[in-house]
Amino acid sequence: MRSSRFICLIPLVMTCLLVAQAPIDNEGVIKLVKSGMTEDMILSVIQQQPGSYVLGADDFVALKAAGVSEKIVGAMLAKGRGEGPAGDPAGVQLAVAGPAQRSTIAGPGLYYKKGNEYFELLTEEVEWKTSGAMKSIVSAGIVKKDLKGAVTGPSSRNFLTNPMEILLVPPSGITINSYILLPMKPSNGIREFNVGRVNQKSGVAKGALPFGVEKVGENIFRMVLQTPLAPGEYGILTATPSDPATESGTRMYTFRVLL
Repeated sequence: MRSSRFICLIPLVMTCLLVAQAPIDNEGVIKLVKSGMTEDMILSVIQQQPGSYVLGADDFVALKAAGVSEKIVGAMLAKGRGEGPAGDPAGVQLAVAGPAQRSTIAGPGLYYKKGNEYFELLTEEVEWKTSGAMKSIVSAGIVKKDLKGAVTGPSSRNFLTNPMEILLVPPSGITINSYILLPMKPSNGIREFNVGRVNQKSGVAKGALPFGVEKVGENIFRMVLQTPLAPGEYGILTATPSDPATESGTRMYTFRVLL
């Protein structure tokens, strides 16, 4: 009897050992569910091990169809938001092209590389100096008229140095073309910028700096600059549809290039 119990435990132990060797993805969770592992055990594995989860609408449907409970899906979402146990640097593990490197990126946003890690760029609220600014910005990075905006403070709290690496991870409904890189001019305790219509020849918005992108992972793009940015203040604006009844709510990813 004791020998039989020991044999029954072997598959469970081997499963846990395999899980510990690499980040778990959606298929891994489905395999654990179909293996007959208890819900509590799967929840424990998700909390303790790194994850590489893709959680779009279609993925939720696929997980449900595979018999994954809402509680387990909730644990996967919590892991992606960084709500793991104390001391656990939880986040969605996303593969980034490079020399055998994986970096923790906690969902959509913009990230800059420092050493071998990626850190999220902080955002700041934009104060529009041009009336009707929000009505003039539509999707796909297109601006209808010349606009002037400003951000409070003489400098960003994000400090970058060349050569820099910035990753763009668009949220649902936003395309990579919605991002606009803008130089900012410090003046009297604020940083001002100007942006206007897209030039038909260059495809770049007026006042913006051109950049290319390189796909390095699932919904992850590396910003590619023609030349290194000169020291100074910069911002990345997301041109997206907004409520025409309000002029507030626009936020910009900002950073300062030191050298």
